[in-house]
This record gives sequence, structure tokens and C-alpha cells, in this order.
Amino acid sequence: MDFGRVVVDWLKAIEVCGRLPYAETGLAPGPTLLEKEVFPRYHIGESLLSGTSDLMKKIGVFDKVERDGYTKKWGVEWLWGSSGKSWTVYFKDALAMPNDYGYQVERAEFDHLLLTNAAEHGVEVVQQATVIDPLCDANGRIVGVSFRNADGSMTRSNARYIIDASGQGGFLSKKFNQITWDEKLRNMAIWSYWKGARKQPGLDEGNTFLPAFQDGWWWFIPLRGDRTSIGAVIDRDKLDEAKEVGFQEYYRRAIARTPALAARLEGATQIDEVRFLRDWSYRYDRFYGDGFLAVGDAACFIDPLFSTGVHLAMLAGYVAAVTVNTILDGVTGATEHELQQFYQRQYEAEYLRLKDQVYFLYSGHESDETTYFWKARSQFGVMNLEPKRAFVSLIAGAFEHRSWYSRYLNQLEVPGHLREIFEGRFSGQYARDDVIKPDRPIAQSTDWNVVDDFAIDGRHLRRGKTIMFSDGRQVAYDEVTREIIDLADGSRRFGQIVTDLGRRVSSPEAKLRAQLEKAITYGIVTCV
Repeated sequence: MDFGRVVVDWLKAIEVCGRLPYAETGLAPGPTLLEKEVFPRYHIGESLLSGTSDLMKKIGVFDKVERDGYTKKWGVEWLWGSSGKSWTVYFKDALAMPNDYGYQVERAEFDHLLLTNAAEHGVEVVQQATVIDPLCDANGRIVGVSFRNADGSMTRSNARYIIDASGQGGFLSKKFNQITWDEKLRNMAIWSYWKGARKQPGLDEGNTFLPAFQDGWWWFIPLRGDRTSIGAVIDRDKLDEAKEVGFQEYYRRAIARTPALAARLEGATQIDEVRFLRDWSYRYDRFYGDGFLAVGDAACFIDPLFSTGVHLAMLAGYVAAVTVNTILDGVTGATEHELQQFYQRQYEAEYLRLKDQVYFLYSGHESDETTYFWKARSQFGVMNLEPKRAFVSLIAGAFEHRSWYSRYLNQLEVPGHLREIFEGRFSGQYARDDVIKPDRPIAQSTDWNVVDDFAIDGRHLRRGKTIMFSDGRQVAYDEVTREIIDLADGSRRFGQIVTDLGRRVSSPEAKLRAQLEKAITYGIVTCV
């Protein structure tokens, strides 16, 4: 796909996008990426969601990832809750997944692949370029950056638009926007690498293993060449204890206090030093500013429980690409601010959905509620938290993953009143076992309005419509949804609507049924 002016690598870099004055900068005209380091370089965050495959296809790297033989992850094995037994969730059990598997990747090689892909798409990549300051015009708009080259010389580079992909450093975000830290997710990660760790047999060999223990939880990520990434996410307050005994000793003791993990490391060898990193969750109030967009960790960061870092960064990069193309080409007649707000709504909605999933899992591990780590992260223990409101974005965003959530409900200690809310959303008058009885008449609900918005159309945004609920939820108002609303007159039943949809819309019946179920689950239409 041609992303025009926007760089297609979005990890740990400042991206300077636009047509640069070649004589002034010495750089070729076109999009330019300024990377502080030299690739390949080490980076943590090795487990990719299966949904990331769709984004990799859009930017043309999926086949290369397949070719390079990265470990395939078909699911996640959890040792979570009070049962003391592990259980596995497979990606194939979720609806609307583009792939049945994700990948475990060595980030040095994977990120280098993305950087190379950017260059192959016409990006001027400048490594060992340290960005020093933004360049602003008389009105305070960002119009470029100054940066230090590898030889120490300074360059001032103008740009029509800037993408801040500087990670947790938040080069522009820190200067122009306000950060909010999530006090419930003040975490620290401590990890190393092992050879000879015991993996599960067969298809499960590449699965992530996530056992909980008193101080937090572990990741066990099988990589290529009998190498395994093993790390713990613990509370930030444990840092002093780790410093006192030494990070290596704390790491070893923590493994010993997790029998299921220790068993898999019998006879294995630690082959790298112990590393640690602050893992606090946060987000900025704006994911943009005058002349720039922020992507990835430069906009927000979430607890690594669901391996969402790369997914969010690539999703943000994709939406930022079409947003900036639209701003620069002026194809919609919309203002820059309107398009920036669309970008933030799309990115923030996914961030909040994934954050709710993290809260859901932390709150379902009650066997260690007496310990600080788990008690501090239990959102369900807050009695003044209105349950329906707390769950609404989780449920609305989880339709395609409802079988996934059902599996977790069977394994976790979710309080009864919240379990009832959750199950009531996906069963009873809605869907049970993904099937709605064909004799149920369906009518439009009244808790939403259709509002003007934008939609992605190739390499640009176009004017579109969105369904906006009174509680802030949003659903795309596409052709099928429009026809479902028109047919839901209170007399037609489920089966009749599916049949009539087939006459109006060219699409497989199974897909039409799924979209009608989705409309019911979101509350666009309701069974009466």
C-alpha cells in the first residue's frame, strides 16, 4: 500500500514527513525518518497479537515475516485464578480474527524489517540522528525539527507534517500535551533470556505462558533457536527490594516462588543479564498538536499483559498515515483539527478497550487479593464504581471476542453481579452460543444517533457517518448496518432480516448473520 508522505515504520523514531527543501537539509525530497539508534538494535516487547497480521499485510511485510520463520503463537496458556491449573485460549476461537496465530519475534530483526520496508517504500531513513528541538513558525505551529547527525553536525529540517513516534520519551507530546498516569498500573518489568526451557508439545510449543504469582505475573515467550524470553511484571514499589538484594537475586527468588515456571526451567540455562524497565501505564490528553500527530508510546502506553504495544503502534501508524495524507491533500474539505480528532477517537477507543481487558484479567485473580499487587489492581473491589458503566466499553468492544471472554469467565473469580451484566450482554435476549433464535422480532433501539464523521478509504479519509451512543460508544455506520436498521421495523424476525439483507447486500449469509448479531450486541437494534 502506498502511504504517500507518511513513513511506514512507527517504532521508536521521530518521523519527519513532507517534502523537505533538499538544498537546505541535504536529504532527498519526500518522507524522512530520523532514527536515533542504528538498526538492528535490541528492544523488548516480543509477542505479537494475531490481529497484528492484518496490519502487516496492509504495509506489505506479512509474507516476509512468514518467510523469516518466527515462532508462531497459536494461543496463550494462563495459570491465573485460584484453581491452580493452567488453561489455554486459542486465537481461532475468537470471531473476526484475520489469522489463527500470532508471532513471537526478536524485535531487533523484526523492527529492522519494518525499517527496511519503510526505505523500500521511498522513505529517506537517517540513522544515528538525534532530534534536539522542534522548529516552530510565528504562530507556534511545528514546521520541522533540528537534529544532530552521527558526525556531530547539526541539521535543521523543515516538514509539512511531523509524526512523533519517539516512544515513552514523548518528544513532542511532553512539550505540548498533558500526561495522566494510571495509578492502578504502576508496574515494573524485570526479565532475562534462557536456553533449554521446557515448552509445551505440538501446536502449543510457541504459545505464551502467563503464570501469576504473589508479586505479579510472568511472561514466558518462546523464540527461535531454543531461546525463551522470561520476565516478571511487578509493582514499582518492589524496586527497592530488588535493588537491595540485587536484580539477579530477586529474579531468581521470584522464579523459585512460582513452581510452575521453575519446573519449566529445570535444566535450563540463563544466557543473558537481568534487565529491568519501568512499565507504568499512561496516556496524554491529546494525541496531536499543531502540525503533528503522536503514535505508539508517544501517545499512550498500557500494561504489557496482552502484548498490545506493537499492535497499538502499528494501528496508530496506519490511521496516522491516512489522516496526514488527508490533511496534506485536502481531499475532504475538513479542518486539520477535525481530522486530528478523528485520529484520536480511533486510536483512543482501541487503547481503552485493551485497557479494560487488562483490568478484567487483574480483577479476576482473587486468590492473591490479600497481596498488594493484586489488591491494588482490582477494579471490581471499588464499591462506588457503577458496574454497567465500568463494563460498557469492555463489552461493546468485545463482540468479536465474546467466546474468548466466555472462556475467561469460566476460569476467573469474577463477582456475581458483574458476571450477570457481562453474560446478559451476550446471552438471553441477545446471543447464546453465537446463535439467535430466528423467531425473535427485532426493532431499532433509541439510545443512539447517526452523526457526521470520517471513514478510511484507501490512502485517505472520506466523509462518512458514525453511530454515536449516549454513553460515548461509537460504531461505524456502514452499508450493512444501515440496511439492518432499515429492516428492523419490529415485525421482521432474525431469520427474515438475514434473508432480506441477502437480497439487498452482496455478502455471504454467515457474514450477514454475524453483522446482525453485532448490531444487536452493540444495542443498535434489539430483540423484542
